[in-house]
This record gives sequence, structure tokens and C-alpha cells, in this order.
Amino acid sequence: MSSTFCLATIPREEGRPPVTIRLWKGDITTLAPGTTAVTNAANSQMLGCFQPTHRCIDNVIHSWAGPRLRQECFDIASAKQDYQDALPVGDAVTTKAYCLPCDYVIHTVGPQLERGSYPSDVERRQLSQCYYSVLDEADRLPESSEGKSVALCGISTGLFAFPSRLAASIAVGTVAAWFAHHPEATVSDVLFVTYTEDDHEIYKTLLDQPRPPWIVNTGEPARAFSLTSSTIETARSWLAEAEIIIVSAGAGLSAADGLDYTSRTLFQKHFPAFLQYGLERLYDVFGFVDWPSDRVKWGYYFTHLEMIRNWQRSKLYGQLLGWLDPFGDNVHVRTSNADGLFVANGWDEAKLSTPQGQYYYFQCVAKCTPESYWASTPYLDKALPLIDPVTQSLKDDSAVPRCENCGGDLFICVRAADWFNQNPYQAGETCWKKFKRRVLSGDGGKTVILELGVGMNTPGILKWPNEDLVRQGNGKVKLVRLAVGSHAEVPWDLEEAELATSIDGNISVTLPSILLAGRS
Repeated sequence: MSSTFCLATIPREEGRPPVTIRLWKGDITTLAPGTTAVTNAANSQMLGCFQPTHRCIDNVIHSWAGPRLRQECFDIASAKQDYQDALPVGDAVTTKAYCLPCDYVIHTVGPQLERGSYPSDVERRQLSQCYYSVLDEADRLPESSEGKSVALCGISTGLFAFPSRLAASIAVGTVAAWFAHHPEATVSDVLFVTYTEDDHEIYKTLLDQPRPPWIVNTGEPARAFSLTSSTIETARSWLAEAEIIIVSAGAGLSAADGLDYTSRTLFQKHFPAFLQYGLERLYDVFGFVDWPSDRVKWGYYFTHLEMIRNWQRSKLYGQLLGWLDPFGDNVHVRTSNADGLFVANGWDEAKLSTPQGQYYYFQCVAKCTPESYWASTPYLDKALPLIDPVTQSLKDDSAVPRCENCGGDLFICVRAADWFNQNPYQAGETCWKKFKRRVLSGDGGKTVILELGVGMNTPGILKWPNEDLVRQGNGKVKLVRLAVGSHAEVPWDLEEAELATSIDGNISVTLPSILLAGRS
């Protein structure tokens, strides 16, 4: 859902590839590698937002670009007669991007509304003019051999209070009109960037509708969206030289595959009956204890397990596992994800460790014996016919799972509390310890830890041990960290020693890009 799949194309004269129209959900600054220019919804003074707690795009872009961007904006504003209105509503101006990996930032100022008011005709025209001006600025920028791409944000839809649905319609309509009037345009890629799931769905609906001159795409993109940055090039180089690979995967990898535990849309689709309990995301269930009954509780968990069991094999996992395959026994996957998607996509369980547990097992909560754990599949198969399709609760207490030894409560065998039974996963942990000793011995050659979507919920499981392994590796172990936002940061000492690099961006986009390196 957050990939940059080509949703539409705009034909150009013979001999030139079509313009691609794409959609992406995330922080616009994390998409920067490979993008010619990103759009900033600025204010008329052009000095950025001075309120650090504001989650506005102006704040985010200035924070990541650094103080030189603010200085260039100040210089531009100072040259105007009225510096308080240095950038009028509807106009646009281009600056360098500085610490952002893209080349340029195009600043524009949208109309500001009173919260709850409906836009006037003038304000609608002003918003349309913003997108027109941004594309005019982008068209004047230098071209590269890979084309010219511009990322468009939702102008005025944040603190400026322009209604999102109407703003999206204006944005999409204006882009279509601009290209209709500029048949010789040099812009080759337009990327609509959304931040919320609701906005993403609005844009997806709009972009699925044909409108002259563009054509809705029903197949693969006509031209791949190229990503390039210094950290991506570093990662490609290290991976091409690697002889041993450790894949360290967190929740961000599952989210990139669509199994996003923060997604309200996913929850509403699969668990509508549980919204009444104040649950809106899969993450909300973690630690939730206010179940009205065991039937309701286990109705939820069995529905969850069935969703995971039916999760389709993905192109993203296929690309990763296909790339890993030539390494043979010189690879180990260690994941904090309990979803089992590596095995479901064909990975050999003998080269896998899951320190946080798996949905595959149920365990006795009382741990009445060390062996009181069982495969969850038979319980799931028994329960499914007894789940009410409307309430999603169990119809019969007989399907509530009980310990086969003591008759007590069962639960999914994951590290949810101090009752976690680690016995089912000892083989994987033994395999991991042996593999790690081999890496630290240096006998196997150069090692790269490919860390995918590991956050800070439980940094002691993957993130910090990965950094420790690099420090203990005597220069033979390097870390490539892929994540979004601050989760992508690597320790400065490791970065300066050229032992760690970070790629800040959506894994569904960045991972296939760095795997282009192949093996040397």
C-alpha cells in the first residue's frame, strides 16, 4: 500500500517515456533518495516553523535539511521589499535541499482557513495555483539521465485547515491540467505523498479514475522509480562484497508487506466487531485485558491467527529470500516478528531464530511443565467453525483452549510477560549462538547485518545486540540499517568508522533498490 507503484501514466511524444503518476504514504523526507525535488508547504515569511512540537511539514523539512536551508530562505526573503510577504499565496520558489538527500526543495504557500470553514472560490483557486507553480518550478530544474521527479505534499491540509478530500481533488486535477497544457514538460515522475492512512485512501481513489491526459495503469509500471543516495550506494557496495549475511527483521518489515500493526484500515477490515471495545489497531490489543469473556477474547485471537495463516506470499519477501539463496549456509535470519512470514514465504526454519516467539505455538500460562506447549493449528481448525461471523466471538466454550496437562489458561507463545516459555525456540537460539560465534571468529569472511524495520519497542532484542556485534567484529562486521525516521539512525562512532550506514525510507521501496547490488 505504501509502495511507489505506478498508478497512472501520461503519454508524451514518440521517443520519450511516459510521465509516471505515483502514490506513497510516509514522511516526505524519507523518500528523498532519488527524488529531484520535494515540496514544502511553507509560510509567507519562508523562515520555517519555530514551534518544535508542531508536526507540520515545514518543521520536518527544515529540521532534516539543517540551518543552511533557513539561511537561504532568509536571504531570499530579505531581498524582497515586503519580507513579511516574501512568498505570496500560490507562488513557489526553489532552494537547495542541503542535508536532505534530494537535490531541491520547492516552497509554496497555500491558503489558510479558519478551522471548520469551507474554502471560498478564491481559496480553491489559490490552492490550485500552488501546484501549478510547483510544477513550473520543477520543470525549470536541470534534468538527469534518470529523469526528473517531484514529490507533492498535501498543501494547506494540516494547520492551514483546508479539507483533505477537496484538497486532494484539486491537487490531482491541477496536475492533470498542467501536463495537458505542457506537452513538452521535462518532469518525468510525479509522486503524491500522503502521511495519514485516510489521505492515502482518498488519493488512491482519485488516482484510480482516468482523466485526460493520463491513463490509469492496470499492470506493472512502465518505468521503475530509481532511488539513489550515498548511503544506498554504500549499502549496495557492502552487500556486493559480503560473504556472510545476518538478516535482522522487526515490525517494519511486516508493515512494509502490508501487515501493519498501526493500521486502522487493516483492523477495520478484519476485526470490525472489536471496534466496540475501543480497539482500533492490532497494537491496541497488546496488553489489553478488558475482554468481556473468554469467548470474545479467543474469537479475536483465532480471527487474528487465521488472518496471518492466509496472508499471501509477497513480492517483497520473494525478492529478499531470492537474493539470500546463493549464500547457502552463510546466512541466518533473526526476527522479532512472531507472524511466521519468513517460513510462510519459503525460508528454511533451520536458518531462523525467533527470540520473541511465534504464533505457531500455544503455551500454558502457568508453565505447569516445561513441555506444556502445543502447535496452535489444531486449536485454530477446531475454533473456526464456531466463530460467529457477525460478533466474531466463539459460540461455544468448548473452543476456548485449555492446557492439556493442568486445564489452565493457554495463550500464544510469545514474549508477552514473564510467563513466556522459551523452550519451543531453543533450537533456533542454539543455531543463532553458533552462527554468531562463527561470525566473530572471522573465519567466514566479511559479514553484513541487514537490519530491516527494527524499532525501539524492544531494542535489547535486535537493535542494540546488532550494534554490539559490529563493535566486536574487528572491522569484519558491518551494519546496514533500513527503517523510517529516527529508527534508521546509527551510532555516530560506527558511521564515522564506516562500519554502519542507514537508509531512511519505506522498506518496500528501499530494500529492492539496495538488493540490485547482487553478489560480487
